[in-house]
Amino acid sequence: MAIKRSCVFVISVATAALAAGTTIVQAALTDNMYPTGNYFHTCVDGEMGDGFCQTDNKTLTIYREGSLSSAEKNTISRAAKDYYGPTDLVVKIQSSGVYRGSAETDVIYKAKTLSRGKIGITWCDDASSTKKCDQHYIVFNKDHTGIGSVNKSDACHETGHAVGLTHGPEASPRLGLYDDRLGCMSYNDVYKLGANNKENINATY
Repeated sequence: MAIKRSCVFVISVATAALAAGTTIVQAALTDNMYPTGNYFHTCVDGEMGDGFCQTDNKTLTIYREGSLSSAEKNTISRAAKDYYGPTDLVVKIQSSGVYRGSAETDVIYKAKTLSRGKIGITWCDDASSTKKCDQHYIVFNKDHTGIGSVNKSDACHETGHAVGLTHGPEASPRLGLYDDRLGCMSYNDVYKLGANNKENINATY
């Protein structure tokens, strides 16, 4: 009976608020924005394979290095604009990268051969605080699946790490690696950012 009364109370509050013209904002399914209760290292200057952090502000500058093909560069820019553009982040594609100083490019993308099975990897190269990073690197495996290409789901996934989004098992509460409710942050080829990721991004930036 107590459970039923609680449910009726919540529905009644929501109904009253809607009648008054108040917007009800549903809480995110899970917190998968670094730091979480299951992914909380201190952000430091790292090397390939070290952790990712949050980016340092809502303007997300992107540079795609020459090791990527023209098609891959186009895929990355389309993924960034299509998936992250509709969030509170402001996506800007740069024609050249800034690697030093106070106006570093936020995300540098490149391609190189990685260990078998790896699609891409993201890490913080220049921490600006204990949880913010001034510049992330994203490396895509140029030998991935033998075709040497990046799809929009891969680009969405690794860019998600560069703004602080985790996999399901590092979220709090934990979700599975293949839980599609985390959009492209799942281990499936999901071609969308997903509502949960958008809510966490907008709450952070």
